[in-house]
Amino acid sequence: MKKIIWLFLGIGFISCSDKKVKPIENNSVSDTVAKPVSVKTTDEKQLIVPGKSIGLTHLGQSAEILASLGRPDFSDAAMGKAWSSWYSKDGKKNELNIYTTYKDSEMKEKVIRLIRITSPEFKTEEGIATGNSLHTIQNRYPKAVLIGKYKDTGESVEIYDAIDSGIAFEIKKANCISIIVHETGKKATDEYITFHPDMERF
Repeated sequence: MKKIIWLFLGIGFISCSDKKVKPIENNSVSDTVAKPVSVKTTDEKQLIVPGKSIGLTHLGQSAEILASLGRPDFSDAAMGKAWSSWYSKDGKKNELNIYTTYKDSEMKEKVIRLIRITSPEFKTEEGIATGNSLHTIQNRYPKAVLIGKYKDTGESVEIYDAIDSGIAFEIKKANCISIIVHETGKKATDEYITFHPDMERF
């Protein structure tokens, strides 16, 4: 198990560490009051860089690097496009989802197009992570707009996207449940629709 943990961290995906992770802030009603995010993340292995990377995994990177993770727990591939998913084994039900497509029309190499994580161990430089409230996220990304929604176990999940920054947030019950890093200037749902075909886009 520890080998898998370090493998995840080594290539900057999702941590399956057994250590207890404290959320950046609680999800109580008091979270509706604007407050600065003071947590700073300096470890590049756990840093989210909008429009570029999560950990050491970068958009545009060759999909061959995914072989280092071994067989994904779930995969869905068609017409040169694929979603690969890995689930944490620590009981926290965190997941990593990677979307890949061909780099160009020559169809010789597949590259990473979207990176989605649910682990709160990964944060932006300002400390934004899953578990934060929508209010906190919009304080940091005031241009984040609602671009889509879908149902998860009967409950609505809304997707807010800071399109020009290249980062989107899935919101359920007013709190972030996942973060998606995508190409700047494009909506995450342009490609994320393949992960949730029933998604309603705006």
